[in-house]
Amino acid sequence: MPKQKLRNLARRYRPREKAAWQGLTALRNNELWALIIGSGQPQLNALELGKKVEVLLQQTTPPNKEALLKIYGIGEATALKILASLELGQRRHQQQKSIALDSPSKIFALAQELQDKKQEHCLAFYLNARQELLGKKTISIGGLNYNYLEPREIFAQGFLLGASDLILVHNHPSGNPQPSDDDLLLTEKIAQLADLLGLKLLDHLIIGHKQYFSIREHFSELLNV
Repeated sequence: MPKQKLRNLARRYRPREKAAWQGLTALRNNELWALIIGSGQPQLNALELGKKVEVLLQQTTPPNKEALLKIYGIGEATALKILASLELGQRRHQQQKSIALDSPSKIFALAQELQDKKQEHCLAFYLNARQELLGKKTISIGGLNYNYLEPREIFAQGFLLGASDLILVHNHPSGNPQPSDDDLLLTEKIAQLADLLGLKLLDHLIIGHKQYFSIREHFSELLNV
């Protein structure tokens, strides 16, 4: 029986529309692969193919074209697109990892996708002791409030990556990056909790339209750095 076509799914389940609305960081791995694959087959839509690709990549190291071609619906051109995406990601990761993210402007450059979001998005950047990037994660979408933010969403990934430092970044949809009282309270609370857990919150950037506000530059006492 043919799978349901992506265009017949609700908009919130379609990778392209979801990416346009929430940004690429909000997509699951299989949804990202669905974007790269583009279109599916009568028996498998692109999301189903994306799931099969994700499972294969978890089981096959390093990934190779022959293994991808064994997935029904993945032809040579699509297999090469997948491998090219992986290679670009690896090169980009190595490039970023070797650069010390020791200034707010460098972090701002890596969070450009937040500038025009219609909702608040909060990202966490995880760094090693040399302030090299280990990973980046979306930890919340919607209003940013300490009372509703799950600290484990922030710190769990840091522990998995072996991070020693982290930097929070969130946007103001209004375009004005000036921090609210809630932003400052959130920063202080997360910094205190990070200290207790053996991590260091180095900064909290607020992004507006083509500009940012660094809490470390203006309220360093909140971070204890």
